[in-house]
Amino acid sequence: MEDKLISFCAPTLAGIKTGSIFNMDISIAEEEIRRINGKFNNRDIYVTVLAKRRKAALIYVYRRKRLDYDLSRPKCKELMEGLGYYGGCIDRIEHLKERIVCCESFPHEIGLFLSYPPEDVEGFIENKGENALLCGYWKVYGNAEEAKKKFNIYSRCTRIYSQLFSQGRPFEKFVVGI
Repeated sequence: MEDKLISFCAPTLAGIKTGSIFNMDISIAEEEIRRINGKFNNRDIYVTVLAKRRKAALIYVYRRKRLDYDLSRPKCKELMEGLGYYGGCIDRIEHLKERIVCCESFPHEIGLFLSYPPEDVEGFIENKGENALLCGYWKVYGNAEEAKKKFNIYSRCTRIYSQLFSQGRPFEKFVVGI
């Protein structure tokens, strides 16, 4: 699991992004999640399964304090409440899990759990994924220049983390405590 965390979650591990998602084999997910949570919850890294499908689990890695902050911002809170999300971040994660399982289409508000700007999440929903100004880690409908900067930071972080991990740096060194 550590290699997947480096590949898909480096900016979250580094503390520059609220959350990340990836898929992994369901047969090893739960044991690995317990292990990672046991080691890193004290550094504000949490891992949970958002959904299980056949042989894969959709894994969400996040920083709880940062998620609380993100979801409490007025524009984000307004958007989430319009979609039926209430309570603290744990309640909202549970609601997201339900929506992933129950909804006909993937709940695009997941971007709010992944540090996407609310205006981009709202733009994606309103435009049905079309007419984006820029595509990268997400589809951008608002500030393209700011998004480009973030995309570059996330890519650079992932590249550096991957290189150091492949050179043998212990995984524990990649989890920045906040």
